Amino acid sequence: MIVVAAPVRAQVPAAEAQKTADAAIARLRSPYCPGLMLEVCPSGPAEMLRDSIRAAAAQGQSASAIVEDVLARHGEEWRAVPRRSGAGLLAWLIMPLALVVGGLVLWKRVAVMRRQGPALAAADAPMSDEERMRLNAALREFERAEEVA
Repeated sequence: MIVVAAPVRAQVPAAEAQKTADAAIARLRSPYCPGLMLEVCPSGPAEMLRDSIRAAAAQGQSASAIVEDVLARHGEEWRAVPRRSGAGLLAWLIMPLALVVGGLVLWKRVAVMRRQGPALAAADAPMSDEERMRLNAALREFERAEEVA
């Protein structure tokens, strides 16, 4: 009789396994409830998937290994957090770059407005007699319209 020793993973403490499972579940969207994260999907198959993730964590698998296994079985589109390499790296960089570019544009615009500040003071110049007469006529017209209404 030949006995073959299979590698057996040691059981990890329950608290550590739960933490690993929760970390893996939080990084997955549900393949059974489109638009929901796996952790909140109420369907039976989603609960079974969460149970299998908890079992894998209890056997000592890392959260990353569990996530990659689930994605290999169900598809890359269920990844909730983009990879930090390749095309996923772009998802991590777009928002900070947009904030930096937006801040630079805003800073430049404020600088231009500050330089133009004294030029805008010309709008505060005194009115000519003709402009004053047109303004008074318009105000009288407005007041008459208000009295009628």
